[in-house]
Formats: sequence, structure tokens, C-alpha cells
Amino acid sequence: MTTQMRGFGINEPAYEQAIHAFSGGFMHLGRACGLLTGAALAAGFVAKERFDDNETRSGAALHAAIQLARSHPEFTGSVNCCEITEAPLTNLSGRLRYLQQGKGRMCGRLHMKWAPQAQELIDEALTEYSHRRQVGKCANCAVQTLRELESSAGMRPGDSVLVAGLAGGVGLLGNVCGALSAGVFAMSAGHHLSKEGKKRDSRVRGSIEELFGSNYRGAATDLRLAFNGEFGSEMCIDIMGRRFQDAADHSTFVEHGGCENVTHFVADWVIRHSPNK
Repeated sequence: MTTQMRGFGINEPAYEQAIHAFSGGFMHLGRACGLLTGAALAAGFVAKERFDDNETRSGAALHAAIQLARSHPEFTGSVNCCEITEAPLTNLSGRLRYLQQGKGRMCGRLHMKWAPQAQELIDEALTEYSHRRQVGKCANCAVQTLRELESSAGMRPGDSVLVAGLAGGVGLLGNVCGALSAGVFAMSAGHHLSKEGKKRDSRVRGSIEELFGSNYRGAATDLRLAFNGEFGSEMCIDIMGRRFQDAADHSTFVEHGGCENVTHFVADWVIRHSPNK
């Protein structure tokens, strides 16, 4: 995410640190690769800068994420972190083996290959969307969830569009539920935004937090477990029973009340467990 943001001249250190919760395939679970998720979130920031209204920003960011999701496996071999690294990251011993076996360097090489292509895809997708803007609403499960959490997380009004690309399981792939991802991002962002004005964490400290876990991950894990208990899975395709065909299919479904159960569950849970409550 940071690489893409810098490429477009955007500097949002608190949000860039918040994305750590998605590393290792969403909280180290081996789900959607952080290279893809980070690029999808960066597309949300670029869309917010390029377009004037939130409907267009949301639609454009999701359009870019769909293009990223289609292209990503060409560079990595898979969408899922666990299949790319072949390393379990849910415990400390697995993360240490990941480092000892040189998997970190492998991910670095993939990043170098992916970064310029991702930037080009984001730019082309947003330009394309500007020429054929969708008329009407662009309802989005991740955006609706974060919209309910902006104020409690200390985010700026309108920042909900930043997570548009996470909808339907990151660019409609059916991976981790967009509402759940938005809830985790809100908690993580709130944690880092509360430290704004303080010196940004060093790379060493960031690496240590990544290795051992950080103080917001416990609450995020509690949310994920509660979500799984309620819906039986954290994966969009398991909850929905299908993948969305395209952005219009997803928008129509959400606009007609689909996903309300997951968006309300996540938003209510995060608000009830907010440290400011």
C-alpha cells in the first residue's frame, strides 16, 4: 500500500500502518495476499483524490480492485498468501520459519514485480471509470460498514470510500468478507489515528509488532471469532454461496438489503467494543 501511495504522491502514515492488520493474508490467516489488499486500498485513496463525489469514488475504487484481483495471480501464482508462501503464519514459530526459510525475501521480490504493474492498473482503471461512470448508486458492503464507524474510529467524513475495493471479498473474489475487513480496518485505523502527532513507528518497531502481534490485534481477533460464530465463516463466498458477477450485481444486491446482516453485525460489534465507549 505504501509503495502505491508514494507512487501517486499520497502520504497517509496512520492508514499505512493500519494496513498491517491485513498482512500475511488478513491477520496472518493466509487469506488474500497483502500485496493485493494493499493495492486495493491504495486505489481507494487515489479515487478519493481524483473524483468529487463519494458514489463515483466508491465505484471507481471497486472497479480498480477488480482489475487488480484479476491480474494479481499472474505475478504470484495465487491470490491466497498461504498458497504463495506455503508457510503457516498464525503462530510465532511459523512466522520465525517464514523468515528463516527466506520467504520474506521471496515476498519482497514479488513486491518489486507487482508494484509497477499495480500502479499502472490503478491508473488505467480509474481513467477508464471516469469515461464510463455508472449512473446511480454504487452500494458497497465494505463502504456501508465503515460509514457507520468513521466517527468512532476518528476518521474523516468520506473516508469510508477508501475500503470500497474490499467489497465482495477483495475485488469480488469471494475472499474475506468486505464488512469484516472494513471493521478490522476501522479498529486498526482508530488505534493509529489516536497516536497522530507522535513520532511514527520505526521500521524496526513495525517489524517487531508484525512478528509478535500488536495491541489492536486482540480486539480484531475477537471480532473475527464473533463473526465466524455468527455466520460460520469469514469468507464471502461461504456466506453468500456464490461470487458476485460484477460490480453492478454486487451493488444491486446490497442496495436491496443484501449484506445488511453482516454490515450491521460488524458495525454494532465494533462500536460496542470501542475503547472510547
